[in-house]
Amino acid sequence: MIETSKSIQLWNTICSILNSRLPKWRDRINKGGQVSAVEARENGYQFFDKEVFEGIVKAVLSNSTDWSKIERVLPELHTLFHDFDIGFYSGLTAQDVIRDFLPWFENRWAGSLTMKQSLTSLIETAKQLCEYSQRFGSLDRYFISLLKMCNNDAVTLVEKLGSPKSKYKLPAMGLAIAAEALKNIGFDVAKPDRHINRAVGSFKFVSFSKWPDRSERKPPQCSEKDLIEVMRAMDRFATSVGVRVSFLDNAIWLLCCKSGLYLSNQQLSKLM
Repeated sequence: MIETSKSIQLWNTICSILNSRLPKWRDRINKGGQVSAVEARENGYQFFDKEVFEGIVKAVLSNSTDWSKIERVLPELHTLFHDFDIGFYSGLTAQDVIRDFLPWFENRWAGSLTMKQSLTSLIETAKQLCEYSQRFGSLDRYFISLLKMCNNDAVTLVEKLGSPKSKYKLPAMGLAIAAEALKNIGFDVAKPDRHINRAVGSFKFVSFSKWPDRSERKPPQCSEKDLIEVMRAMDRFATSVGVRVSFLDNAIWLLCCKSGLYLSNQQLSKLM
């Protein structure tokens, strides 16, 4: 990790670029709701089961797609998912997903290659979460109990929910989706997706052993260990510059994503 002064210099550069080229970037981050969710949790707010399931659904839908496609249909998701009733979704079948859900997204140009598998796996996730809610009194209490088991470390909590080696893994989640779901319900952690991964690699915060093609916007090939190190690096960066990880994560994402500035790896490297 680079020294604090260079971290601050990099963060100031990032903010300057976003201010000049994407003036409403802070509004976009606020509209996304992740930072406000973190603030709410810090202030003692306990999320209802439907809010937790909504956060998980949005995370699952973000898998392997341009988020702007999903962003367009967000206001309609409450109807499709029956106000994010986890009991309703847990009772669905794969055929229900194929018949009712996939055409809905495709008709709105919001589908993805992984959506069928993601939404089908989400059924089993919903079944497990229904059991945890009954056992612990709410899903929020379940996640808090896991967090305490992780010594209040959100990165370790991501591992619990997303790692194939964990007995607590949820079916619809890998590490990146688990991190996104937790951000949506107020846990302050970075999502190690292709955008954040190539940014921290370009900033030389993490050295990836497999990054054969660094041209344009190609991301590194990440192991589970790499993804965890990305989240740790983002934690350190956020601490160095005095912002929440979720805010930093969203800012860097806007540098890299198609609906943001879509900077190349070379352009990201030049920010240092």
